[in-house]
Amino acid sequence: MGKKIISFLISTRFTAVLFILFPLSMGIGTFIESYYNTTTAKILIYNAWWFELMMVFFVINFTFNIKRYNLLSFKKWPVLLLHISWILIILGAGITRYIGFEGVMPIRENASSNTFLSEKTYLTINVDGEDNGQPLRKYLEGDLLLSESTNNYFKWNYDFKGQDFLVEYVNFIENVKEGLVEDINGKEYLKIVEASDGNRHDHYLESGKVTSIHNILFALNNDTKGAININYNDDGSLSINSPFEGNYMRMADQLKGNLLTNTNQPLILRSLYNTAGLQFVFPENIIKGKFEIVKSEDDPTQQDGLFIKISSNGDSKVVGLLGAKGIVNTPKKN
Repeated sequence: MGKKIISFLISTRFTAVLFILFPLSMGIGTFIESYYNTTTAKILIYNAWWFELMMVFFVINFTFNIKRYNLLSFKKWPVLLLHISWILIILGAGITRYIGFEGVMPIRENASSNTFLSEKTYLTINVDGEDNGQPLRKYLEGDLLLSESTNNYFKWNYDFKGQDFLVEYVNFIENVKEGLVEDINGKEYLKIVEASDGNRHDHYLESGKVTSIHNILFALNNDTKGAININYNDDGSLSINSPFEGNYMRMADQLKGNLLTNTNQPLILRSLYNTAGLQFVFPENIIKGKFEIVKSEDDPTQQDGLFIKISSNGDSKVVGLLGAKGIVNTPKKN
């Protein structure tokens, strides 16, 4: 039985089957890439084990054909050259796939660089701890191919000085951003929208904190010298006190007014304020909420969201991470 299977796998009939399955697979992969994305096509077709196995069988069959049809003769050199070329193409593709590197190297004018951003996306984890009072760090990294349309499950089991911990896949969402989600148990935030570089940017002022937006300080319920202070009034409305002169225009009825220096004035929502070289709008009142990873179809700086569960000593926590190919974000601490 085993000899019959091996005989079939190196037969001309099986080679013909490969020549049918190979272009059919690539054609399906093209439709998947168009309908979903390149990553999904890689996961389902181009990086699948069966597609790679197909390449191996091609090499085996081409090699056996050289012997089977006695192609090592001068009269048959064109056919021999064709077989060798196919073998070399597949071997070259395999070397590129498993040994080669792809990436982007940003180089500014009159500058040099010795690093590049990999074409692959990586999940990097640093586990910090101590051993006999000395700080230690365990470094973990793995490349991932993730898509909303495929099974992305993975699980990393490791130990840190005898303490086991688990990193496990939970969910993956494409085209996301970190946004404020209303939560009555959350902190108070005031949304501010500005477009200093021609693109819309959303910022959130946290109550009791000072926030710098393009080197202009904003303080919410925290009077700060030199900052644009926004505070609650006794009746629950908001007031604004700016150290800079400016003006505003209420967009609903084009009502215009002046922003006076160091003077408490009512804050008018959905009005365009212009002061200190910055134009901004407060589109809504203060809300309570917390920041979470949310879907965003219209964000020009789209990233993806990966949710993982970290477990150790019976405790576990789900962590949401933002990232994308070619983007290196600040590590998230937990």
